[in-house]
Amino acid sequence: MSETMLVSQIMMPNFKKINGITRVAEALKMMKEEGINAMLIESRDESDVFGILTLKDIARKVISQRRKLRETHVYEIMSKPVLSVPASMPVPYAARLLTNFNVSYAMVIENNQVVGMVSLNGIVTHWEME
Repeated sequence: MSETMLVSQIMMPNFKKINGITRVAEALKMMKEEGINAMLIESRDESDVFGILTLKDIARKVISQRRKLRETHVYEIMSKPVLSVPASMPVPYAARLLTNFNVSYAMVIENNQVVGMVSLNGIVTHWEME
């Protein structure tokens, strides 16, 4: 039996964090340029938590509602709070956690800092066939 893969081995370390007052049009432009499907939304202060913006949020809450990308702020459509997993968590447990909560992304935490993001797509793509 092979050694269990950890979240730290498959996470996306190059994630983007943006301010919630950013317009959706600007966020979407950054997502396209970076080739990413999700962004973390910074907390407003110490008592606040991170949010997340995904392409699905934009499609469901802006485009399908015929809202204007340039007039909608990220904070209006983001999901909050974001699940977090420790970098040392085995990948099968992370996959179970994400599917149990019906979400596609989680923040990866190490030493009380956000060090990356993990996604169901990334888990499936990196999982080795046994």
